[in-house]
Amino acid sequence: MNRLSAAAARKLTAFGMGLTVLALTAQPSLARPDARAMTCGQVQATIAQQGAAVLTTGQHTFERYVKNRNFCQHGEVLRTETIVTRDTNRCPVNKCIQFSPFHFD
Repeated sequence: MNRLSAAAARKLTAFGMGLTVLALTAQPSLARPDARAMTCGQVQATIAQQGAAVLTTGQHTFERYVKNRNFCQHGEVLRTETIVTRDTNRCPVNKCIQFSPFHFD
């Protein structure tokens, strides 16, 4: 039977724990872009390039914005609204919303 020495076992365990910590913390690509830190042009370019993008819009808020109706689900319609960006308080973006024929804003 092949056994690891106690020192080798500790090193292997420490290495495995280090890899786990690295995997859990090294995911910066998962961070949402913050619309408040971007210019309106950057926000619109991000949406145009990706087709749809989830953006942070406030301290505890985020929303999904889309390039066009092709990125909406069945039963959803496109609505243009404005969001706050670094250079303007009224940056136009598109958002998918549930279609409701009797809903009045």
